[in-house]
Amino acid sequence: MADGTRYTFFDHTADIGIRAHGPTLTDVFLGLARGLTALLVEESRIGSTQTRTITVAAPDVESLLLVWLQELLFLFSTERFVPVEYAMEQLTPTALTCRIAGGTFDPTRHLQGREVKAITRHWLEVRQENGVWRGQVIVDI
Repeated sequence: MADGTRYTFFDHTADIGIRAHGPTLTDVFLGLARGLTALLVEESRIGSTQTRTITVAAPDVESLLLVWLQELLFLFSTERFVPVEYAMEQLTPTALTCRIAGGTFDPTRHLQGREVKAITRHWLEVRQENGVWRGQVIVDI
């Protein structure tokens, strides 16, 4: 990816884990968001015809990651909105504001991926080590 974010998947019982890493905390949050989208909508080209601004807060960075991903899952579940572009306007360990652009999932044109039921706290982790930010989350499928 051009912005340096990375994500990978790992198996976890009946769930799937997503890991991301990068030089900044933003890279981790966006990498995990992209991983979630890749699970929901497999190899589908979705245009960026709509924008949303997400603002969330939490008492710590791991809880912030959790509510961020839950908000993205909520938008997909309720509006079928799929983000394809992100502009992180603010990110601290307890608050986030991100402008996202994307489009509406259309089952006649797009390939449905996994049905993600929830983002869990199990194995939820965000940390910085040796100058690299790392994060992981387990999603209930």
